[in-house]
Amino acid sequence: MKRLVIGIVCAALAASVALAEPATPPAGQPAAGTPPVSSGNPPVRYNWKANHDKALAALKARDYKTAIIIFTEVINSGRLPKTWVAPTYYMRGKAYRSSRQYKLAVEDYNAAVAADPKMDVAYYELGATYQALNQHSDAAQAFGKAIALKNNNADYYYGRCVSYSWLGNFKSAISDCEAATRLRPRDADMLGVLGRLYEDSGQKQRAIDTYKLALSINPNQPEARDGLKALQK
Repeated sequence: MKRLVIGIVCAALAASVALAEPATPPAGQPAAGTPPVSSGNPPVRYNWKANHDKALAALKARDYKTAIIIFTEVINSGRLPKTWVAPTYYMRGKAYRSSRQYKLAVEDYNAAVAADPKMDVAYYELGATYQALNQHSDAAQAFGKAIALKNNNADYYYGRCVSYSWLGNFKSAISDCEAATRLRPRDADMLGVLGRLYEDSGQKQRAIDTYKLALSINPNQPEARDGLKALQK
């Protein structure tokens, strides 16, 4: 029995020595654990800014596929400064939305406002994307957040006006469209939509007056032209 125990102990010690001592390397190769010999050239650091510029150029050129690939590489690099996180998600979101990948665009716009809750333009783009998905309740909420951050942008009010009209909330739609036209009084298209809202809510004279105003700015504005023709029969 004693001989057996001694044999087991000796075997265990031999195994531990074998693990502790590295094997002799083949000729011409460094021993295990030896630091690699430097080539004299430091590793190239990922240039996130140069690649970010390339992605932005692709976005402006409407090469959305390339823009998405490079923005994704920049985001995944781990070198993006904190202040650039929200704008980068926002711009990749624009590339997704422009290529009609709406669900991915929603994810990116939400990531942008999570990184910067005061980014009103990201909420606006989020609202526009929800409109493309026919999710008008979500769109109205997103536009509302944009308006809460910046209440002097006609597009924000007009965007919510459109979603409210799809939801059948004409009172709120009219209120928003009126706000939009006060901020941009020479926009014939907005006036045409406002006239249609007046018409649909039974305010015939206000619709006629608004259509005429729109046509005084753009004689070919279709909503105003057709609406006025129908009301003056």
